[in-house]
Amino acid sequence: MARIVVVGGGFAGLATAARLAKLRHEVVLLEQSEELGGRLRPLRRGTGAWQLCPDTMTMPGVVRDLFRKSGRPLDRVLQIETVPGRRHVFADRSTLDLPMGRRSDQHDAVTELMGGEDPWSSWLDAMPDQWEVLRRRTLHTLPEGPAALDREARRTLRARRSLARAARKDLKDDRLRGLVLDPVRLDGDDARVTPAFAATTHYLERNFGRWRIIGGMPALADALVQRLVERRVSVHTGVRGQGLDVTVGGAVRAVTTTDGSHPADVVVWAAPTWPEPLRPPRLLPSIPAARTLVRLGVDAPVLPLDVATHGDPPMRLWSDGSDCWTITHHNAEDPMIALARVGVDLRGHVEERYDLSPSDLVRTAHWGWQWRGWTSQVNRPLRPGPEGLFMVGAHAHPGPELEMIGLAAEAVAEHLGPVPR
Repeated sequence: MARIVVVGGGFAGLATAARLAKLRHEVVLLEQSEELGGRLRPLRRGTGAWQLCPDTMTMPGVVRDLFRKSGRPLDRVLQIETVPGRRHVFADRSTLDLPMGRRSDQHDAVTELMGGEDPWSSWLDAMPDQWEVLRRRTLHTLPEGPAALDREARRTLRARRSLARAARKDLKDDRLRGLVLDPVRLDGDDARVTPAFAATTHYLERNFGRWRIIGGMPALADALVQRLVERRVSVHTGVRGQGLDVTVGGAVRAVTTTDGSHPADVVVWAAPTWPEPLRPPRLLPSIPAARTLVRLGVDAPVLPLDVATHGDPPMRLWSDGSDCWTITHHNAEDPMIALARVGVDLRGHVEERYDLSPSDLVRTAHWGWQWRGWTSQVNRPLRPGPEGLFMVGAHAHPGPELEMIGLAAEAVAEHLGPVPR
């Protein structure tokens, strides 16, 4: 039996600890705050509670597999449901209610917007082979650096083609370009160095839809905390992991913390910090867009729960179904004024408001790494150095989205395997 110390009690740490404990390892989880869940928990201010990221996912199978491989299946613990889609509002105030989960529904919606044409569906139809390469070579395995994508794989991905170039060449309508480029801007990336294959997220939304857990991400956090209890994971809150104690031969043997040292045969670092004395990777951290948190009055306009606006500047706003809305934007001007300019006028309906700058957000969590060409897909850290150390979370391979973090937890558990009986 290996003694495994998991550092960090957000989704990454909870998912990995639950999987490894089910495989009969001795698992200790360390969390610096007094509550488990990390960004699965809402940010509470005043009388409201806001999710800093949308509480939906494209691949519910990742969460289903997590619960199935750690104990009782998902449908005996939580309920999930599809969400209708996303509303896109353009600078000319035209709107596109883009359904998700069925090609025919998207085709009908885009055809109506475009007056009988549908270049959007044609663009996505070319992506299945790219998705298969990404799925098989980078998402369900431990990455091998650039070697994970050989010449044939890179040819299929058209790896050197940037998203900016693909949108310019393949999508002639500015509104459809906005669907592709504006989310990248809001994520803090530059489309000129973001590979075109990053747009497979739109293919996944069309084919798999978007899903949410009834009760939101806090319900997921509660279910995972209960799963740790069932799997007898030793949880220590109020303990911050600081670094690693490494043998002369280069293998981890302990985690150093604020309350001493925890011996370990394996360490899974799921905290947003970087363990001492390791050097951080030569990657640039993503800088998230600002967030404005508003609580709207009962007479506010009725909106879908996910709205993207494509004026200048682009914005996105979402809610979990309550009166609390999160607006993400680049702080170019007051977002309430910018929203009103495209016909989403919430002025006069705001009961509470709080503004979070990018620096405020960076202090709370890691938001992933910026795209810097195709190699970013395989250079995000997962096994960064000492033997027995794994990275899982927004700061690790394969990415910061909940589904990607869940896949990393799966890959680590599959690699370590069960304790022999």
